[in-house]
Amino acid sequence: MVKPSVSDFCFADPRLVLVPIEHLSPAGVSREFAATLAARGGWSDARVALLDAAFGLYWSRSTGLARRVRSWPPPRLRHIAVLREPLSIHLYAQLLNTSAWTLYESDLDPAGSHAEFAAYLLAHGDRMALTGEVTTAALLNAAWWTERSGAECARFAAAAASSTRPDAGAFQALAAAVPWLRRIQHAGTRGAANAQRSRTGAAPWVPAPHRAAARQLVDDWTTAAHAAVAAYAARWSGIDAKAVAALADWLARSAPSVLISRRGAVLWDPAASADLGRLRAALTPAGGAAVRDLQADLAVLDWHSRRFLASLTDPDALPAPSRDSEQRGYTFMHHQRRMLVYDLEEPGIDRRCGPALPYARAMLGARAVHEWAHLAVVAGWVPLTVAAVQRDKRSAALRAQLDEVIAAAPASVRRATAGDLEVLSSSEGMAPAAALVAVLMRRLPDFQSNLLAVRYLDEDERETYVRQNVRTLRGEYPPARLWRLLIRYLFEFQYLRFAAVRDRRAFFVRSTWFDADFFATGVLDEVHFDALAAAVAALCDCHAVDESKFLFSQQRTTEGHRE
Repeated sequence: MVKPSVSDFCFADPRLVLVPIEHLSPAGVSREFAATLAARGGWSDARVALLDAAFGLYWSRSTGLARRVRSWPPPRLRHIAVLREPLSIHLYAQLLNTSAWTLYESDLDPAGSHAEFAAYLLAHGDRMALTGEVTTAALLNAAWWTERSGAECARFAAAAASSTRPDAGAFQALAAAVPWLRRIQHAGTRGAANAQRSRTGAAPWVPAPHRAAARQLVDDWTTAAHAAVAAYAARWSGIDAKAVAALADWLARSAPSVLISRRGAVLWDPAASADLGRLRAALTPAGGAAVRDLQADLAVLDWHSRRFLASLTDPDALPAPSRDSEQRGYTFMHHQRRMLVYDLEEPGIDRRCGPALPYARAMLGARAVHEWAHLAVVAGWVPLTVAAVQRDKRSAALRAQLDEVIAAAPASVRRATAGDLEVLSSSEGMAPAAALVAVLMRRLPDFQSNLLAVRYLDEDERETYVRQNVRTLRGEYPPARLWRLLIRYLFEFQYLRFAAVRDRRAFFVRSTWFDADFFATGVLDEVHFDALAAAVAALCDCHAVDESKFLFSQQRTTEGHRE
């Protein structure tokens, strides 16, 4: 089957254009996607050329800095979201789970910007994604300026001065600080490559004469960031009584099959659809755009829930949710009721403040189906379809490959990871490679759920789900747990079979730092990676959907999906 083009996904949200990972390289945008940007996005040759030049500078400079400065991360590929309007989304939102940079159209405007400015924005975005910090990223990135010429710094400063970004003042403060930032000393000796992974957020040493200026730079960034966030909030604030009334009327009439909560407390239940007092109170600070997006989100959840249940030959056979199921995320299954929950406010997300993020609704729909699919997996409706002895042979083959790779790893890596392998082996009661396979096998229900869920998802939902979940895990696993990281990566690599990505390996290794953490360190080469990925794929392929449990046809319809 020919995979669909990713172009529609990249233009799905009118607020932005997404330049996808698979159409980026150290030289910039592929010629194929450059033509798409011109045809569908109205991009000029000069705009594309500016992005190409900026990406080339980002890549070459970050490569060099990563070799010389322990705290500098090597470059990686991420999607580039180019916003059409400055305050259309929250300024510091990390789109697609930190797998995307966010730029503004003005950043790539040949008339007012420059490749020097845009290249730094990419490096700055890397630092914010790594640390989760906004106000200190410029100081942490001080090494960028040590090798820049006066002319290069001047071009950055000129572009910052003419920038119309909401946080332009912060970059203007940075331009003013560049002269002393260039004099800061940095760790110039690279330790072991894995040591670098744990130090990407290390602050630079600031000489005493510049410490007051460093504090001022952070203060200037804090002031500019607060002002930009306030401007965003002002644009989307203001009670919209009509939007709230329309939502309330729709909930009372339609009783969508979803619970609405806030911080875990249920505010609205379709079983008492006219009881809207608690929800109305919670929506007091919400503006019209937020309320309208809430209604659209709820409609998607309701549609997916009803459609999934209608597709079952015996809906009553679907099991109850687990009492210890995770009660957080885009949406989740209530641990006591077989119903999805939509939380207005949870850590890091307040759905009452401004419009929904780009691709958030697609992820919401994908997550909804995934939750239902999990119950189907528990019911045994995505069963093992090969003989147990055949599955065990595939498991043994993966085990043997892992044994070989661990034994052949550089001595420094074996020493660094020996303790964790011993802990893992002891906790699982088996040899290290077998223990790693056991960890993988416990993740297989997620793959089984995906195998079923993709039948219900449209292209935007599939692409969003995959691109949100195939991401770098560098910050979640310390160097000592390298082998656990590898097994997780090998599993999540399998998600790419559900996306419109032609070269899965290239997409994966260059967007997650896998190439830097495994290939460049001598832990793996591409041949062994392919063999391990194929062995994991063989284990995943031991399962298939039991068609007898479902009424869906092979020809999927999305009629009624968007309300």
